[in-house]
Amino acid sequence: MSLKSTFSWLPVTTMPDGSELRLPLHVVKGMHPGPTLGLTGAIHGDEVSPSVSIIRRVLEMLDPAELSGTVMAVPICNPLGAGELSRETPGDGQNANAVFFGPGSTKYTQPVKTVTEQIADVLADKVLAHLDYQIDFHSGGAEHAVHMIEFTKDPVTRGMARAFNMPILLHDEWRSGQMWRESERLGARVIVAECGGGGHLYHEWLDRGVSGTFNVMRHLDMLPGQVQKPPQQYVVRGDSGHEHNAHILKPREGGLIIPDPAITPQTVFDGQPVSGVPVLGELLNMYDLSVRQTFEAPFERTLLIAAVIAPSWNYPGEYAYILFDADKAEILD
Repeated sequence: MSLKSTFSWLPVTTMPDGSELRLPLHVVKGMHPGPTLGLTGAIHGDEVSPSVSIIRRVLEMLDPAELSGTVMAVPICNPLGAGELSRETPGDGQNANAVFFGPGSTKYTQPVKTVTEQIADVLADKVLAHLDYQIDFHSGGAEHAVHMIEFTKDPVTRGMARAFNMPILLHDEWRSGQMWRESERLGARVIVAECGGGGHLYHEWLDRGVSGTFNVMRHLDMLPGQVQKPPQQYVVRGDSGHEHNAHILKPREGGLIIPDPAITPQTVFDGQPVSGVPVLGELLNMYDLSVRQTFEAPFERTLLIAAVIAPSWNYPGEYAYILFDADKAEILD
């Protein structure tokens, strides 16, 4: 199956080795008038799977004859990070999802911007400024899995999030420097699809991401057909004033986190409350072979927003688990 998009490069800058840094842009123009939807991935370079494959499959399956509007897709927003499978950009060490401050911002103290800031400027000018809606894809990296659709207080984004048809939704807000905040400032409604990670259940997450994207497009009247009814969904809150709802577990020391056998890739994929698993994982010191820390579930029924699903080498203070209380979630039937 071939892509239905036109492809071009967006130039950013010249690198020290003389190579040209550029961003990939795919555009599908429908036969009917309508809004513009952006599909973006890998703003964090270690989150290419399954984000890139979801975007590719959507572009393969889109029929311009049925499409009302335009789809703009940037499967890799941070090529330097993706090339090293690094969350931050090699060279300047910046988080590319924290440098979108818009034109004329006093955030920049130097006359010449870093390479990450230049990537953000090109994305904002050439892509985000042209969007009405955006789905930004993320994953859990190499050893973690994530499961949530993030949306804001804007009812349009809530409707988009529901239509993606995943069980866990996070009511959040976009913060200064984030790409999502810049898209919002420029006029787009944004949701963030946090889908799997580490290649675990790759095909299941790929299918879920593609079907969710198409259902959102039907919800937005960009494609014909009936909008599929979502499953029972749990809505948890992480916006201002509700940050305490998230229970975040991090290792105090470096070492190997070994998940409990009950915490599997399928557990995170299902997105259902976990009960009867008091210890989610253990931190093993790789040298004296002692268990230095246990990661305990603080709730009777726990929603796993992010979790270690395979033995994972971690630095002190890195995220290991993000948990919410299922019994305090809003339930949507």
